[in-house]
Amino acid sequence: MASCPRCAKPLVESRTPLGFVYVCPECGGQSAALAVLRRAGATPAFLKHLWAAGLGAEATRRLPCPQCRRPMAAVPTVLGRHRLDLDVCPSCQAVWLDRAEFDAIPKSQPPAPAAPAVPAAAELSEAARQTAAIMEVQSHAAAESEEVEPAAGASPENWWHWVPAVLGMPIEEEAPLRRERPWLTWSVAAFLVLVFLVTSGARDELVRQWGFVPAEWGRHGGLTFVTSFFIHAGLFHLLSNLYFFLVFGDNVEDHLGPLLFLLLLGAAQVVGLLLHAAYEPRADLPCIGASAGISGVLAYYAVVFPRAKLAFLWFWLVWVRVSAMSALILFSILQLVGSLMQASGAGGVSYLAHLGGLVVGIAIGVAARWTKGPEEGAAVKA
Repeated sequence: MASCPRCAKPLVESRTPLGFVYVCPECGGQSAALAVLRRAGATPAFLKHLWAAGLGAEATRRLPCPQCRRPMAAVPTVLGRHRLDLDVCPSCQAVWLDRAEFDAIPKSQPPAPAAPAVPAAAELSEAARQTAAIMEVQSHAAAESEEVEPAAGASPENWWHWVPAVLGMPIEEEAPLRRERPWLTWSVAAFLVLVFLVTSGARDELVRQWGFVPAEWGRHGGLTFVTSFFIHAGLFHLLSNLYFFLVFGDNVEDHLGPLLFLLLLGAAQVVGLLLHAAYEPRADLPCIGASAGISGVLAYYAVVFPRAKLAFLWFWLVWVRVSAMSALILFSILQLVGSLMQASGAGGVSYLAHLGGLVVGIAIGVAARWTKGPEEGAAVKA
């Protein structure tokens, strides 16, 4: 159970229009994800400052995080005439705010009329203090922002989201906070495009020579495990893989770092192709595409950022919103069913390769959560 880092009292979970907030009924302190602060109107520059300073090795570690109990970073922040030390937990992407600190956060939206005052906690009974604390958080949420969670079935804000959604692809509505530019993700994506353009006139020969063939997996010294990643059958095959890779790969690279991200991508690709080779009955057919490696990236994303919100266009009519973890479960079930069909000799998609990549991504994601803690919060991309 989450507890106050100052007075050790159990925190009261409150569902506000902007998301969950955990409130101390004794001192009035609040634990909120960075996403909640963003929805409350906190400026992107302020959030980026908190995140970058909280990750810094030189940051002073002081109070324990209410959720994971790891020491939070005390981030010196000058707000107007006041200097505050805001406490940030990089593992949980959460900020601890003492009673007066919420109002001092720089907002990008003009303040709404103040909500009715709540009596001081010291003047109330224990039960009344809990109610007062929750009312205070909810009044802040209503007063500081007009942004709320999208209604069920509501269309996304950006018109271009309809393009991938009509093609059955998910829309990332609440992306985890990103610290750095994903240079490796962008570089790999650019190289995939370059290979596709350069080899457009000789793709059939390229597939035969450098695609992964289960019956000849050791040819070219095993290089086809790598080269098959960069070969795609057509434009839609390439664009769909690029979409998933760019949308989800940036956050995974940011969380793991470029080297570990590359290792995740490679391990998922290799394990996926090995599973394909083990159960694909048509052992002489080449397997191409980056889907196995990208499946590992998707699985890692969902495990480490389970509450990130994704939107799908259901039957081209209704928008459905689910968490990243829910989407991973559904996707895994579909790949398992497809793998059973593939093992019987049906279809032209390697669900087995996808399934192998998912297993690797889930395993590495669980290990990352075990060592780093969960990244529950969703926020704007820096």
